[in-house]
Amino acid sequence: MSVDGPPGAGPVFAPGRRRVPKQARSRELVDRILLAAGELFAERGYAETNTNLVAEHAGVSVGSLYQFFASKDEILAALQEEWTTRLGAALDERLRAGMTTDPAETIGHVLDVHAAYNRDPPGLLGFLLTSSMATPSTVNVVETIKKRLVETLEVLAPTMEPGRRAVVASMIVHISNGLYTVGRGAGATDTAVRAEVEQALLAYIRPLLDDGA
Repeated sequence: MSVDGPPGAGPVFAPGRRRVPKQARSRELVDRILLAAGELFAERGYAETNTNLVAEHAGVSVGSLYQFFASKDEILAALQEEWTTRLGAALDERLRAGMTTDPAETIGHVLDVHAAYNRDPPGLLGFLLTSSMATPSTVNVVETIKKRLVETLEVLAPTMEPGRRAVVASMIVHISNGLYTVGRGAGATDTAVRAEVEQALLAYIRPLLDDGA
């Protein structure tokens, strides 16, 4: 759920690349660059990472990196597009497959997905989801997850007014951001942070379900 940018997030950034990898060798090179950048962003932070460090960590020349990415902004955008799309697909599948009338179980399903995707590389997903940069795919993922949450609320609270379901879905997304803003990127892999976010979500959702408003 935590795919919405933080308050004050910057404008949507359309990722571009100097060259799209077509051959297997080029795709493998790009994968190495993205993996190296992701590890460095999560470990050092965006400001403390530059393209020279990324190239060195990936074991490639800076020239090879610049064949595909003109800047670290483009690398970040590519990572964000890839990971938010993967997270969105996993959350969507889990919410559809695990449709239940138990809100605690629904929240548990979602946090399980977050934990799995933020584990390797450690903290990368949290970094990407709290970045001020948003890509078109990030926006699409947010809308897809909100839609799935609305459908879940139709099961959990069938008498709730449809317009309110949409507002509640947005609130759930924002509360879930606490996984990464409070947990310093650890997200659902930090059991203490996960427990607090889970409690906050249940405290918000349960009265709404009881009211059925």
